[in-house]
Amino acid sequence: MHDEEIQHLINQYLPIEVRAGLPDIRRYSDELLIILHINRPLEDIPLLREQTRRQRMRIAREIERQTGLPVAWGMRSADHEVLFTTRTVPVMTRLGRAERELLDLLVAVGIADTRSSALAYIARAFAYEHREWLAEARLAVGEMARVRARLQLQPRAGPPVVPPEPGDDA
Repeated sequence: MHDEEIQHLINQYLPIEVRAGLPDIRRYSDELLIILHINRPLEDIPLLREQTRRQRMRIAREIERQTGLPVAWGMRSADHEVLFTTRTVPVMTRLGRAERELLDLLVAVGIADTRSSALAYIARAFAYEHREWLAEARLAVGEMARVRARLQLQPRAGPPVVPPEPGDDA
């Protein structure tokens, strides 16, 4: 399912209040995330979330049927983004003693209740502190993906043809 088809479903089923701009559609290997833009205060997001729940579920079922991917939703008001149906997935990592001690300290002082939530807290803190750099990095990665998509590799029936070097008499 292409982004244009998703946009069509959103325009067909969702009210204008949650269509202040084109939605951000982020594709991951295990999930599709749709961020709806609103021209209302951040405080209105819980109300709009509840008002559009049935329609969003209908759209999500159709997308999931066609793509096989679960759909997550969020809303953006100005510079603030709220995600409400994202998945959490276990991630295996190897940490040294110093990193484990830091996670355990965050648990001991009550910032987190598990090592996992402590690591998530650290990731969110890093993302907040470096948000401008991360936005630039995301744009760069998106541009790389666009450039890669232009490269159309075709299967060959043999080795590639290499043009002769200048001055090569063969």
